[in-house]
Amino acid sequence: MLENKDKGTFLYHTSCELCGSSDAHARYEQSDGTINGTCFSCGVFHKSSTAEVVPINKQYKASKMKTIEEIKQLPILAIPDRGISESTAKKYGVRSSLSEADGKTITHIYCGDTLGGKLKGFECKETASKQFSSIGDRKGELDLWGSWTCNGDTKLFITEGRLDAMALHQTIEKFNGEKYKSFKPCVVSLTRGVSNAVKDLLNNKELLSRYKEVVLVFDNDEAGKKAVKDCLKVYPLFKSASLPLKDANEMVLQDRARELFTACVYNASVVRQGEVVDVSDIIESAMTKPQMGISFPWQTVTKACFGIRPHTIHCVGAAPKIGKTDHQHQLVHHLVYNEKVKVGMFDLENSPVKTAKKLASKQAKKDFTRPDTIYEDSELRQTLEGLDGKVRFYDRAGSRDWEAIQTAITEMHLLDGINIFMIDPMTTLVQGCDASQTNTELGKICSSAADLVSMYPITIFFYSHVNPKPKGSTPHEKGARVYSSEFFGSRSMERFFHYGHGISRDRSDECPEERKNMSEFYMLFDRDFGQSYTCDVYFDESTVTYLEPMRRSW
Repeated sequence: MLENKDKGTFLYHTSCELCGSSDAHARYEQSDGTINGTCFSCGVFHKSSTAEVVPINKQYKASKMKTIEEIKQLPILAIPDRGISESTAKKYGVRSSLSEADGKTITHIYCGDTLGGKLKGFECKETASKQFSSIGDRKGELDLWGSWTCNGDTKLFITEGRLDAMALHQTIEKFNGEKYKSFKPCVVSLTRGVSNAVKDLLNNKELLSRYKEVVLVFDNDEAGKKAVKDCLKVYPLFKSASLPLKDANEMVLQDRARELFTACVYNASVVRQGEVVDVSDIIESAMTKPQMGISFPWQTVTKACFGIRPHTIHCVGAAPKIGKTDHQHQLVHHLVYNEKVKVGMFDLENSPVKTAKKLASKQAKKDFTRPDTIYEDSELRQTLEGLDGKVRFYDRAGSRDWEAIQTAITEMHLLDGINIFMIDPMTTLVQGCDASQTNTELGKICSSAADLVSMYPITIFFYSHVNPKPKGSTPHEKGARVYSSEFFGSRSMERFFHYGHGISRDRSDECPEERKNMSEFYMLFDRDFGQSYTCDVYFDESTVTYLEPMRRSW
């Protein structure tokens, strides 16, 4: 905030371009003939200037269009105050309304927004106040603004604002040499500013995938710099252009278009995200006290792991038909209904329909997947509807490829606010690989997953089959314990994952009756704190629920 200088002789009130106030900016004439002023809304002193500012009581009455059809009848004009030519405005379909008083002064600028190429509405900018408003249905997903101008060239530029996109487009066209006339600039902008930059890019990933090179040309301010960093976490190979002034439009207005061209076309570069820091840079973060995570359905496990905490990976292993799926479904049910958090589920062996019915069974305490279960249709429907918005399912029919799953996790987290994910079984991700390939690929997946939970405050649970016991030893089916070495890709798991859990159960005919429905949960490894646990749990078939009746040891 600038200091309030000598006010001089009061002239009139007008709008403030900084805070948007319509009449709080008081203008004063100084003894040397210059004019300055103070905004009594935001308190900012406006330096002396000879530039004409239209008083409130002399401003033209500006009519604003209220419907899409009205706007479509407006002319497409050059925007001289912003350095935008008529041909550029025509390319982007930008329309303007004129003052009713003189028929010349542009009072409003209208930029159309589309979804799937279909017009949804207009963003309206009032030139006097610089305030924005919306006409039509512009809620939800939108195409990147100006995407209809893209012709499939190899390079795409993304600016923060619409005027910036137009300024950059005409700059590239102007300074393209004769040798590069075939290069047609593809310039688009974000739809709702940098606060939604990541969402904008994720919602337009099909467009982005067409280009070999994508350049971010965001504003040279703190918000713009932060948005670049956030976007590069999702798209690390995108380039970024550094501008000496605030934005592309300002570069054009200050007659520095040549510098803008060079910065974006020639000097844009991939920004490395690895940073070196001193202790002083991290002290405040380090002072944050460790927090307990949200609970497991079993008290013993919660205590040993300090709850479910962000930036961690758990792997749960057991032999087939021992109870991994019931463990997972009960955990999800507990998180959804007791901890009130959303969960993303990647059941790679079953359809979303079956998985949803299994989760509903946990809530209703009856198995909706058994033909002999008696229930009313309304009971199942009501229970399923209660899960809506709380669980999102990955459709395995799409792909079992880790890269596709990683993308889905990122999108669920950033777009849906989901922080906990279940992937079952992990071994499906390497289905079809031979033994040597399996270990190599699982190593890559484990490393990639570790990077993912480091980048975002999420927790991933991997459920995995284990290798059978050697011949001559007690098999898992007779209650033998699981060891971490029996996991597929065990070395990578122990290196990159934080917790390993085992489940054992005696399914043999020789099992004593009192142990038929008893399972054992235990810790295989804890890379963070070296904790351990062992607990007996009883599986209640009538309620399809694991109960922890006792804690055998600690």
